[in-house]
Amino acid sequence: MIVMEGGERLPLLIDPDGVPLFWPNAWLLTMRRLAHRASNTLQANCYSLKFLYLWAAESGIDIESRMLSGQSLKSHEIASFAGAAARHLDEVGGDARTKPTKARKVVSLEQVRMGAPVIPKAVHKHTTSNRVRTVAQYLQWLGQEGSNDLDLEAASKRKAQLDEMVAKLNAKVPLTKGRNAVGQREAPPVEVMDRVLAVLEPDSPDNPWKDLGLRHRNRLVIHLLYGLGIRRGEVLGIKITDHVQWRQNRILIARNADDPTDPRKHQPVAKTRDRILPVKDKMMDMMQEYVTHFRSKIPGARRNQFLLVAHDTGRPLSEAAYNKIFLDLRARVEGIPRSLSGHVLRHAWNDAFSRLIDARNVSPEREAQMRSHAMGWAPTSGTAETYNRRKIIEDAEKFFLGHQKNTLPREGENE
Repeated sequence: MIVMEGGERLPLLIDPDGVPLFWPNAWLLTMRRLAHRASNTLQANCYSLKFLYLWAAESGIDIESRMLSGQSLKSHEIASFAGAAARHLDEVGGDARTKPTKARKVVSLEQVRMGAPVIPKAVHKHTTSNRVRTVAQYLQWLGQEGSNDLDLEAASKRKAQLDEMVAKLNAKVPLTKGRNAVGQREAPPVEVMDRVLAVLEPDSPDNPWKDLGLRHRNRLVIHLLYGLGIRRGEVLGIKITDHVQWRQNRILIARNADDPTDPRKHQPVAKTRDRILPVKDKMMDMMQEYVTHFRSKIPGARRNQFLLVAHDTGRPLSEAAYNKIFLDLRARVEGIPRSLSGHVLRHAWNDAFSRLIDARNVSPEREAQMRSHAMGWAPTSGTAETYNRRKIIEDAEKFFLGHQKNTLPREGENE
């Protein structure tokens, strides 16, 4: 990941020796970056191309030579790639320079026979779909680059072959939408959230952090996420002077892509619209207490204006350190579900919002407008349904039980 002078983050694909790969980066720069794709999108593209090259090496295919010479992937190779696309990156490619190897324990043949089958780790269907689509686009471009010096007839024939290959690849894209609704991410029950907030109090005996400063910082992180319903990139991007309006009790949630003042190579970014959110006095007090009594005493913290910092260096809190907060909560505190994450707290905010709306008898149209503004969605966005899944399920369950109560025989009646 290269940080440009203007703050732009530019991901590049490199070989095991650190040398940038020509063709993948040429495609990223000319076809993706010039189309104004976000750095996170370009990084995801890099991982998809990395997977392609590892799979090709594992399969004995020189992917660049094949595509540039007009030899498209054969049907069985397309099927092989599509089947492998669900695998984790660390399970693809046999080159020791691309992944660490562990010493293997010698086992007997009988142990192998009696042992459970090894099930390879699989990535999410969305990741698999994005990989196949990205690779299809790259291979089509790469094949076309190899036909630049051909005459019109040969170039047309090459294009037809490429189009056929791409169509076969896209046909292998797994469906990610439809009828699979059970098990999707939703808000935790109210009692779970009560438990989380109680544990986070600095004087709680169940608080998983020993350092008092970390207790205050991590409590602030959770309260900002749950109280405002904001995303990871938004909470990590809050600045003390530019975003926190201390006298007005408000916080500006700003789009911050390619911020030249952000020293993090992998910059957390906001994905939603700019908006100003009101903040209760108690949350403002939490921020003031953290900044005054803890952040101000951390060496290096004065060099940046980000609210949340690492307590050993003073640098802006990284995504990895942010994720560790939830890892610690899940691992060290009894009763915290394994699904708890920052994004689940966004669902929890929407769940709480729905309960308040129900109590105040707000019209559905007005509710949608309020929710979209608070979440930073476009007014016509249909995203609200995704974040309100628990409430929708509860309302549906109430209807089902009420309906069955009216239709089933009453106690003492004959069937």
